[in-house]
Amino acid sequence: MPLSLLALVCAILAAPGAAAAAAGDEISPVVLHYYATLLSSSAMEGRLAGSEGGRRAESFVAARFAALGLQPPPGRASFSQEFSFSAGVSLAPGNRLGFSVGEAALEFEPERDFIPASFSDDSEEKDLPVVFAGYGIQSREPQRDDYQGLDVSGRAVVVLRGSPDGDDPRSPFAPFSSARAKAALARERGARVLILVSASETEALPALRTGAVAGSVSIGVLSLARGAFERAVALEGSPERAEDWRAARPFACERLRATAAIRLRRETARAANLIGCLPAPERVRETILVGAHWDHLGRGIEGSLAESFGDIHPGADDNASGVAGLLELARVLSRDRDRSRRVCFAAFGAEELGGLGAAHFTREPPLPLSDIVAMINLDMIGRLRERLVVDGSGTAREWPELLARANTANLPLSLHPDGFGASDHSAFYAKGIPVLFFFTGAHADYHRPSDTAERLNYAGEARVLELARRTVHEIERLPARPTPVALPAPTGTQRVNLPVYVGTIPDFTSQEKGFAILGVRPGSPAEKAGLRPGDRLVRLGERAIENIYDYMNALQQHRPGEKAEAVILRQGAEVRLTIEFGARRSAE
Repeated sequence: MPLSLLALVCAILAAPGAAAAAAGDEISPVVLHYYATLLSSSAMEGRLAGSEGGRRAESFVAARFAALGLQPPPGRASFSQEFSFSAGVSLAPGNRLGFSVGEAALEFEPERDFIPASFSDDSEEKDLPVVFAGYGIQSREPQRDDYQGLDVSGRAVVVLRGSPDGDDPRSPFAPFSSARAKAALARERGARVLILVSASETEALPALRTGAVAGSVSIGVLSLARGAFERAVALEGSPERAEDWRAARPFACERLRATAAIRLRRETARAANLIGCLPAPERVRETILVGAHWDHLGRGIEGSLAESFGDIHPGADDNASGVAGLLELARVLSRDRDRSRRVCFAAFGAEELGGLGAAHFTREPPLPLSDIVAMINLDMIGRLRERLVVDGSGTAREWPELLARANTANLPLSLHPDGFGASDHSAFYAKGIPVLFFFTGAHADYHRPSDTAERLNYAGEARVLELARRTVHEIERLPARPTPVALPAPTGTQRVNLPVYVGTIPDFTSQEKGFAILGVRPGSPAEKAGLRPGDRLVRLGERAIENIYDYMNALQQHRPGEKAEAVILRQGAEVRLTIEFGARRSAE
């Protein structure tokens, strides 16, 4: 039954204490069930970072840290480490789009006839010549250049959405058919505005994505209904032009002019990491950090796999299960009498928005990173089936033998040595800290409203956490800190949509123009070229780089063995390097 806000407050103060006391020294499936049910309840509204539901989740975790006797990190007055981030966009007053030929003019209505893209720059342009550039694609393999013979500098460029193969993700044109890729290419060609029109007569305007947006592009971008553009083309009075655009044949309009104004309201929000530590002797500085992200997708943002937005995404496995495990580990580990190393617990915010909380933790550490000897990440640990996945098993020389000693219950493990992955541990491994990532696997409810508490395997999660507890104990018993291992990129199958390998780790928290680099893989083309953590790539070859999407699009234009100049900003100075691209074998 959904918890009301009053019931939520009462629950914070009630059940876990009694249940935990009854559980004693053992990991309790009952307590895990309580935590996961509450965190994934409707009162939490999907725990979107920056939302009211997200703030309730933060308050709950902070209250439990205090009740469990945890202390803020040394030198800090509270558990909370706040940070701000770009939370999304909405329409501001003043959006306009019109076309004219001489005295004849058409004005279109925002949200009915056209809609700005969430990543558009604010823009105001008058009487721009109009060019139709087919699908707006330029690719090497297969070879296609919809801009061939067109001068689009200073013009409004109209392109069809998707590709010649529609929205088929298996199309060879798929890597070049996103709206961002088309906007970046139009910008490079000198266009002032990009207008996207549906290739289908039945397709509706896309909705404005109001969730977190990873960087705008320095050009006005909007979508226009197909019927509206047909009326604009008709102003030209040329049946040939009408046939050309329906056949996706590029052309320059002789008389048609476009006027556009794009106004977006960009919103900033705050979220927090919650960090609590078990008391340790004054002499103890070395720290074992256990982490789990508390946030999820709210009522659906970019990344949701739901058929439509609006329904609460409970996020029971992702990652109420991890936070439940974090709190239960804190309880049972607090009963240890002797502690040779400090143990701290971090509930990270905004992981679903690109690992923002963990990256903020490593950029402005609430405790010295040099003190952290290991980071254990709990993300989606509530659906144990045949085996537990443990990533990062090669990031410390001691990990394979240590895990074998800790696994006294013979839990089937699937070990993967690499320390980079799509969760919070990546930010720590990028700083040279050994990591272990516990994960029970993907499932059909991932990022959908059906990821609910009753579908979790609490007895299985208790087995996972027992291994995590014994792993912490084994790390505490090590005579010296774990020995970090810098791993090369893992081998695997060729990834079709990224033809080359560079070895960069993106920093999603950067709000500045460019591709911010959190880390580089050892032995990678990036390291050999001289790229370093903290660099900001602003040009690669002939392409300006304003965000991660521009970077990914630029990689599409290169092949293994080719070289390109990289322009980076390093501590305010411009540095030029040469990158020789490698063969792509795994996700960067």
